[in-house]
Amino acid sequence: FMEDASTSANWLQELLSLMGYTASVNTSLMEAFPNVAGNSQNYWLEISTEGLQEQQIQRLIGQDGVVIDSLQYLANTILNNHIPSDTNQLENHRQNYNFYTVELNGYRSKHLASLHELAENAVQKVRETKAELALKHLSSADRRYIHQLLESFPDIETYSQGKEPNRHLIVKLV
Repeated sequence: FMEDASTSANWLQELLSLMGYTASVNTSLMEAFPNVAGNSQNYWLEISTEGLQEQQIQRLIGQDGVVIDSLQYLANTILNNHIPSDTNQLENHRQNYNFYTVELNGYRSKHLASLHELAENAVQKVRETKAELALKHLSSADRRYIHQLLESFPDIETYSQGKEPNRHLIVKLV
């Protein structure tokens, strides 16, 4: 854990430095979802607001979280660069794929809470109407989060449909 945590924090701190921001990054290990296999870890990379002005914090989050989502995407791509892109070898290495969540000023916590609420409302609506429901305009990370949240509902099934950027999540009764 310590080596991966240190590497990920240093990487994000260096990236922020290259972007012109002086900020420290704290790393913690979060409890993984049950379907995270093998040696995979779920790291929470929290950018400290100390020394950052409010305008800089807003710039790093971006409109609708576009910048912080991009930082998180880069972290997941670059910090997992030891995983081959060849699909045949990919399954063998899935168990070593780590997940990185980038947090700044409580943004990610609030965002995950809103996704949790969205998922619960979708389950309620699907159960009431008995019809499938499409959740649109979600990032791939948000879709994955909702897939994982709804796995605990035995009567609910989820899958993604369509191609980016119009890919959406379908929630339906089993």
